[in-house]
Amino acid sequence: MTEESTTATPHRTEGLGTDPVTALPEKMATGPTAAIFAEIRKVMQIPLLTSIWRTLVSIDRGLPTVWAATKPIYLSGLPDAALGRLSRADIFPVPAPLGADQLADAGMDAEELRAALGIIDAYTRSNSLNMMALSGLVLSPVGPSPADSIPATAPVLPNPPELLEKSEIAPDVWMRLERVNRLGAGANSRGVATLWRHLAHYPGLLRLINHAFAPLQTNGTIDRAMQEVFEQSQAEGVRLAHFRGDINVIPEPATEMVATYVAGPSGVGRMVTLGHGLARWLRQSEPAG
Repeated sequence: MTEESTTATPHRTEGLGTDPVTALPEKMATGPTAAIFAEIRKVMQIPLLTSIWRTLVSIDRGLPTVWAATKPIYLSGLPDAALGRLSRADIFPVPAPLGADQLADAGMDAEELRAALGIIDAYTRSNSLNMMALSGLVLSPVGPSPADSIPATAPVLPNPPELLEKSEIAPDVWMRLERVNRLGAGANSRGVATLWRHLAHYPGLLRLINHAFAPLQTNGTIDRAMQEVFEQSQAEGVRLAHFRGDINVIPEPATEMVATYVAGPSGVGRMVTLGHGLARWLRQSEPAG
């Protein structure tokens, strides 16, 4: 991988051209791969790995070289500062808050809402940090090396429930997943994003998500938000690029995978946009009890 900026073709599936669930499951990792997975979780302060790291395993030397180049960016603490700026931005699609009766009809009491938000927060933190830090691998550094104020602590995120196999998800719930998965992706989505699959534990919530966010897709709000998130990620990426490790040892297929993951509004930025909007929306809603 050379020092020049890399341009890649965007795609429609969680930033990757494969079904994210077909990537190596964390629990199946062994040896050096399991050790790297554990280190990524510790350094990023996340309870789960999103698809990019699990899919890089399919490329010889892809995972260790990409992680070695990205780790110094994370250790700088600057991705968390960038995440703070992104989280505070008034750019996300947020529907009108739900009332207690709507949540109750969907089977979502206060405890279940907290659990669902834990899943959403885990994916959104992971996706957001990866979007900006990995942009720093494929973009050339611009401007002076940043010296941001680093957040003192990261949020403590709960361990999510087990990801359900497709065979464990009722056909009508799977149809809800597919409808929600078209948000920001349209009919071209080639795999169900893992966040939605994890939320299959809450079928009523999936119905509410589709009902609330579909109008924002129709009127262009989601697409505009995705574009703004992508632009902010690019701006953060060229700053974070100052801190990356050796990118020249990364195999070209791994470079291309990372570039595709962060490319355009429809890369991982789609799920970053929806994750932040979804979390804000649910926190503004009022469960009973």
